[in-house]
Amino acid sequence: MNIGKQHIYDLPVIDITTLSSVARQMWREAEARGEVLPPASLLHIGEPSFRTPEHIRRAAIQSIENEVATYGPSEGWPWLRELLVEKIARVNGFAVEPGNIAIGVGGTGAIMAALTATVGPGDEVLVPDPHWPQYLLQLACSGATGVPYPLDPQHEWLPDIERLESLVTPRTRMIIMNSPGNPTGAVFPLSIVQSLLDFARRHDLYLLSDECYDEMIFEGEHISPATLLTPGEMEAGRVISVYTFSKTYAMTGWRIGYVVAGTQLMKTIIDVLNASNTNISTIVQRAAAAALTGPQDCVAEMRDTYKRRRDLTVNLLKDFGRYVYTPHGAFYTMIDVTARDGSPRRGRQFALDLLRECNVTVAPGSGFGSVSSHCVRVSLAASDEEIERGVRAICLFADA
Repeated sequence: MNIGKQHIYDLPVIDITTLSSVARQMWREAEARGEVLPPASLLHIGEPSFRTPEHIRRAAIQSIENEVATYGPSEGWPWLRELLVEKIARVNGFAVEPGNIAIGVGGTGAIMAALTATVGPGDEVLVPDPHWPQYLLQLACSGATGVPYPLDPQHEWLPDIERLESLVTPRTRMIIMNSPGNPTGAVFPLSIVQSLLDFARRHDLYLLSDECYDEMIFEGEHISPATLLTPGEMEAGRVISVYTFSKTYAMTGWRIGYVVAGTQLMKTIIDVLNASNTNISTIVQRAAAAALTGPQDCVAEMRDTYKRRRDLTVNLLKDFGRYVYTPHGAFYTMIDVTARDGSPRRGRQFALDLLRECNVTVAPGSGFGSVSSHCVRVSLAASDEEIERGVRAICLFADA
């Protein structure tokens, strides 16, 4: 039996995918029995509950009607990259040129291109634990190995820089940071970002900064590590920053993101993008341009809604005595489902049991790393009603 590359084939199935399959199977079985299950509380997927704003959709339609959909530059059309220069200055606080930017197939594609351009077989990459599950999958595809560094749930899921030192080997080539974080919602303060950058300098590592939730901040300030670089350091390519339109503008299915780095490194990244997908559709790039130039009140509306849902969740957790921390960004929170007597409980089994017993889906913490194996992740992108029902069910089920 031909299975392709063994190390990729052997990777565990991502729990979020598994849970969705189990939920669909449950609903099919109920239908076959002639039963109607009540609507589930779907809290496992980070899918914005908003439709892509109308002015963005209209721009795509106008492009279809008025433009010929040809091949385009692998790095993206100049007019979009010029707009991104303005966005990076306005939102992220550092100066770049269009030549520092390339467009990818979502933030996922931008990260994959950056990893393919920089690390390979035998290399080690420090990855936060817990982390977005795709990091390990992408590293496996690039041939590199992920080495987890723990985030501390008792200190708002921030890293301990001293513990990072013990993980460095001669094979370490990169450290990945993600703020605001998925799955934790943690927002790294300036001191942590500065320490991570100093750590990368000290060990001559790439620092890949996943900033896909950069405009989803409830408290504090989003700090892009590139703001701490001199122009020379920016050009040297140590820091690679990745962004997306998916979360800020509810454009997950449009698949458009972008990567920012020094121009020499960018040449390599663009070669990877060219080999991977040739170019991103002009139609989607026109929609992205409309997102940047159109009204931004849609961003504030979504952010305010997620914050209200965050507050709802935090208050419920306090009421049930399960509050641990307050997420300050993104739209997730991790809930500790340890039994009241302190006995260990695996988040994955808890999530499966919760689905079968309460018709509520959550993402098992074990799917994000070992540190969060006793937790489940709740997405604040669901409706207020789903969140209230779901969080109550989680707390009651955890206490049963």
